[in-house]
Amino acid sequence: MAINYLPSLLTPGDRVNLKAVEHFEKNISPAYTDLVDALLQQKGQLVEAHQTVESAKRAELQAYFGHKSLSKHEVKFPEIDPGTAVLYPVLLPDRTELLLKFSNSLCRIQVPVAGDDIAEAARLLHDNIQNRTSGRFIRQSRQLYDWLIVPIKATLAKHKIDTLVTVPDGALRLIPMAGLFNGKEFLIHEYALATTPSLYFTTLRAVPKENSRIMLNGLSEAVQGFTPLKNVPLEMNGIKSLFNQSDEFLDQQFTLGNLERNLKQIPYKYVHIATHGQFDSSLNNSFVLTYDDKLTMDRLESVLAQKRDNPVELLTLSACQTALGDERAALGLAGVAIKTGARSVLASLWSVNDQSTTMLMQEFYSQLQKPDMSKAKALQQAQIKVASDQRFRHPAYWGAFLLIGSWL
Repeated sequence: MAINYLPSLLTPGDRVNLKAVEHFEKNISPAYTDLVDALLQQKGQLVEAHQTVESAKRAELQAYFGHKSLSKHEVKFPEIDPGTAVLYPVLLPDRTELLLKFSNSLCRIQVPVAGDDIAEAARLLHDNIQNRTSGRFIRQSRQLYDWLIVPIKATLAKHKIDTLVTVPDGALRLIPMAGLFNGKEFLIHEYALATTPSLYFTTLRAVPKENSRIMLNGLSEAVQGFTPLKNVPLEMNGIKSLFNQSDEFLDQQFTLGNLERNLKQIPYKYVHIATHGQFDSSLNNSFVLTYDDKLTMDRLESVLAQKRDNPVELLTLSACQTALGDERAALGLAGVAIKTGARSVLASLWSVNDQSTTMLMQEFYSQLQKPDMSKAKALQQAQIKVASDQRFRHPAYWGAFLLIGSWL
């Protein structure tokens, strides 16, 4: 009853801009939190609590992107594959609840840590983990591992889980789960990882990899006041060598017109964009840089919408970043997978070293070519390879990359 009522509080007029987001954060989100809290304290209400958490995620995305914009991307709640668990950290005033969704069951684990404490640790980790010369991040990294992972480890082992997908809340969107640390190794050494803003917008379907065609776009030159990305040609050539079918658009060839024309005419399975980009709390300020223009998220959506009958399987944004410490911007990044219609998006939370990115991307696509390799496991292997290089051991080099949407 309450689940159906709450989304209706978002009137059509609320769903257009940042006012809608502010309205959601001030009025709608607290109502959802109170309802989830109440349901979790009642016996036998776990399924409804989980549905309410998902409804809250859907309402938040509607507030951010607009109801009409999102409705065409909504899918039937997907079946979770065996070997995968979906983690919902629910941050409450007096505690944190960890909901785990498996292929055929649902469970909750209560952690006696206030949601605000977890959010504060996440913000500190986000700030500290980007400093490649400092180990200050380790304190928060271990704290969050102890709070979010240790309580669920036995349950994950019982279900033989090798892939952990997180539906993050608030400040947890700012951090890569890959960078959580148990004192000996990082979480990426234990599980393949992915994130999704909501399962209602996640299409899970493994697709054949034979005859996959990739579109490679990149900027290595300094244009429009942005610094050059000197390793981009090397990155693109390395990826190109892995595919039988590829088209490359570098520097002057990487124009908005070429992007639109080729995406309309050619059924690319993978679209790789190695260029500067920014995800901001305002969609109007979020863009991907081309040689001659700035590609806004709305424009990117309209370009890729042409392929709705044959959607892009993976959109990679290899040199973009979110606005520093901006939780709304992180939500915007997560929503790119939904807005563009791509089944999965691979993107970074912060600006990453050019050389380590090239290594990671080449290994990712190399792993992805294997017949039974999921995107999440391909990213896991790529991150482990980069982390094993003495030059790039620090998670600032490899931890920023998130797989958003389908993990298959």
